[in-house]
Amino acid sequence: MLVLRNFSKIFTVIGQIMAFLSVVLLGLVFVNDGIVQFLPSDFLNTLRTIKEYAVMFTLIVVGFSFACRRGLILFVLYCVLAAAVVGFSFPALLV
Repeated sequence: MLVLRNFSKIFTVIGQIMAFLSVVLLGLVFVNDGIVQFLPSDFLNTLRTIKEYAVMFTLIVVGFSFACRRGLILFVLYCVLAAAVVGFSFPALLV
């Protein structure tokens, strides 16, 4: 259990950094779409794709932080659920 608590601290820090970067990315895309269009369309499409996956991975890392503090069984169940979410978000991996 002590090992999972140490991982919880690591996941918390990584989750906070990812959350900050995700908000910066969301703000950049929303400002470009709504106010001033200063990014090229190809680069903007790439940022939109990154935005979708960045939010998902941020939620997964924060969930790892939560599950680490609740015990081994919940952590294992959450890992299986997170693997299913990642697997189904990349359909080419399932074929």
